[in-house]
Amino acid sequence: MSTEAVRVAAAIVAMVGLVLMLSPSVLTDRVGLPDWGRRLGGLAVLLIGWVLMAGTLVPQGLADRLSTPAGLGAGVVGVVVGLAVLVGLGWLVAKRPWVWFVLLGLALPVRIPISVGGEDANLLLPLYGVIVLGLAVLWWMERAGTRPRIWPATPLDLPLMLFVGFTLVSLLWSSDMPEGAVKATFFWIPFVLLYLAVVAIWREGRALRTLAITTMAMSVPVALLALGEFAAHGVLWNHRLMQANVYSRFFRVNSIFYDPNILGRYLVIALLITVAVAWLWRARTRVLAICGLVAAIDAAALVVTFSRSSALMLMAGLVVMALRMFGWRRAILTAIIMAVLGGGVAIASSGQVRSALTSTERLEKISEGRFDLVGGGVDIFQQHPVAGGGLGSFATDYSRLLSEKERTRTRVVISHNAPVTILSEGGLIGLALFAWLCVIAAIVGIRVAREGDDDVGVPGAAMLGALVGIFIHALLYAALFEDPYTWVLAAALIAATLPGTPAPGAGTPGTGAGRRDSDHPRPEAGPA
Repeated sequence: MSTEAVRVAAAIVAMVGLVLMLSPSVLTDRVGLPDWGRRLGGLAVLLIGWVLMAGTLVPQGLADRLSTPAGLGAGVVGVVVGLAVLVGLGWLVAKRPWVWFVLLGLALPVRIPISVGGEDANLLLPLYGVIVLGLAVLWWMERAGTRPRIWPATPLDLPLMLFVGFTLVSLLWSSDMPEGAVKATFFWIPFVLLYLAVVAIWREGRALRTLAITTMAMSVPVALLALGEFAAHGVLWNHRLMQANVYSRFFRVNSIFYDPNILGRYLVIALLITVAVAWLWRARTRVLAICGLVAAIDAAALVVTFSRSSALMLMAGLVVMALRMFGWRRAILTAIIMAVLGGGVAIASSGQVRSALTSTERLEKISEGRFDLVGGGVDIFQQHPVAGGGLGSFATDYSRLLSEKERTRTRVVISHNAPVTILSEGGLIGLALFAWLCVIAAIVGIRVAREGDDDVGVPGAAMLGALVGIFIHALLYAALFEDPYTWVLAAALIAATLPGTPAPGAGTPGTGAGRRDSDHPRPEAGPA
């Protein structure tokens, strides 16, 4: 069977597994199939699809070794040993699920540079191991009966199933199937599994507190490394960034990340978490001092990324949190005043700002060609208006629109705009499903953020603010569904609405901690 045929089969198998896992119970009740059996069976099918898709990306040298009897035997032994270790670790972690969230918080930002299909890539390899470990933890928890034998049904199930399922199936007509296979293997399939694992384990693992502390703690060395790079005028991993810094007025840093914009996105998430923790614990001077120190270090590192999209993300996230903390009237009025004053000062003091606002040519130069990329995405959509060009097709289809001379001058062929990428690769069907998914996620997030108790609403507002901020960042940089934080934040908001989920600040000595239900009644479905 050809590699292309295996990829098609893997996409269909993964889609079937997704449907089995997330389809509404009413569709399977009529055939007498229990929910827990259907969902566990769907998980197995989805994993098979993932393995098949990943198998098509195995380097040829490794594939040749595995084709020999000795290589095949070594491979089988390695798989058996790996599964045994995984089962053992899953058994240990299942007794203390919070350990899995510590590992998750540590693994989320870590990217390892490797070569895939002859191209260099920075992949979340530790995170994939944590995802698989999470599935093993779920298996042990199911066997031990420490949680109901069913994944809880959520409002996001149906739109998520349709959108991701359609995206995977679109690989069948993609003009760049290898790139689509890379995206399916390293982003779409594993991140769906990550979302499902977070939703299922959230209630058992003190997840919110664990992830918040881990993220704040890890952000400090990441930020200090960035500041060290700025002081030494040297960066890691990214040779293109090194060359760009030579000719730029600004020296941009990337810390452990490949791109300064992704570093900026990570630091903004850490800053929003720090603000939420400071608000909840504002009665404790020591906690406020720690939060202030973390915020100062992270903010300083954010400045030297010189990431405009990350600055917009931070402003958007803080506005969402301010709506919860101070009320919509004061928050919106303050935002308008700051925007008018800040914009007025920028326009009055900078000729470059005035030039950018009055010259489309200057604006295009500042945007580094993003308007051309967005226009190219619209042109691709016009060629495939209904179902799009297929998963991973944007770069190939965009290159075909360029002349030979334009190809030699163009360095970037990704849209830098997530909705435009979805429109070009998924057409109107993909865009409609994406819009539906966003609307449901926003409704859920607003519901959590509006809870009356600070211990519930403030963490919800921070998560919603981070998710909104990532979306805004993705309008200028892309990487919306390729960012695992998108999936973890969505899963956290969904888990916060599940019945029986403890409040996020329950038992902590923050401003709202220690309150009893008799003092501040809470609905049955409160955040964890």
